Amino acid sequence: MKLSPTQIEHFNSQGYLIIENVLSDAELDPVRVEYTGILDREAPRLVEKGVLSQTYAHLPFEERYTAMLHEMDDMYTLYQHLDISLPLTANIPADTQLNTGPATFYNILRNAKILDIAESVLGPELYSNPTQHTRIKPPVSALPDRPLDSNVHKTYWHQDEAVLTDDALESNMLTVWIAMTDATLENGCMMCVPRSHIENNGTMHCPGLTQSASEIFIPEDLIAKDQIVYLPVKKGGVVLLHQRTQHAALDNNSDRIRWSFDLRFNKIGQATGRHWFPGFVARSKANPEQELNDVSAWADLWYAARDELSQMEDIGFNSRWTPFGEHALCA
Repeated sequence: MKLSPTQIEHFNSQGYLIIENVLSDAELDPVRVEYTGILDREAPRLVEKGVLSQTYAHLPFEERYTAMLHEMDDMYTLYQHLDISLPLTANIPADTQLNTGPATFYNILRNAKILDIAESVLGPELYSNPTQHTRIKPPVSALPDRPLDSNVHKTYWHQDEAVLTDDALESNMLTVWIAMTDATLENGCMMCVPRSHIENNGTMHCPGLTQSASEIFIPEDLIAKDQIVYLPVKKGGVVLLHQRTQHAALDNNSDRIRWSFDLRFNKIGQATGRHWFPGFVARSKANPEQELNDVSAWADLWYAARDELSQMEDIGFNSRWTPFGEHALCA
């Protein structure tokens, strides 16, 4: 599913692109089944621990996830089982979980349509960047009243490049945001400032409000609010973002989850900005034998990274924004 010249021109000039009807229900349904299986596995354990009163097995995934969170003080106990990345911190428990299932690997990360789109922007030598997440954002009514990270709460204004290590600032990177559910104004779709990738090369970010080192934000006074464009997209659609495009996401004020996968790709050989985490060669016309096509091998890479992080004292991430913590705009 290659992009047209008109689409490529829009992306290059505006810093974003909405593409509807990319993935079909036949591609998304196995992923939903896989995630339902994770809840089937974890819910009885949480009931046994006294965290939940019941497994909510009679509910479909979207409603079940929200119902479970309403009972939980620490939603990350459940969320981490669903994410496709490890927490960005040292000293994580050696048994920290993440989803390395085959449906997510083959139908999302290695989906040929997604790779065709990425190739249209970056060329045929594609590396799957490990700066990736499953974002399952419950209704605001299901959230506790304390600062939360963007995997479950609203996303503050930022540039994707800003959450990378300095060695990746010259990398050519593309964000591919895949909608598992409709993303609307009500349930917290993304928004961006067009052309900000051209006009704002390295906007100042403030240290975040949570314990997560990746939760940084651009002060709202630096955002051209009169230029904001909202990015609603239907289930199966995709939003592309340039690495320097200023963007954010609204609160989920609906009564259902807003679910997406946030993937990134860069050119093979360039720094990923997350050297602690494993990426892989997703497509290579020059060396196709280097492509990783085995879900077990992908899982093993993440488990090896988990073992290493569990032994580390500090990863020193995002320290370049720390000096701005006392800046007046960050207050």
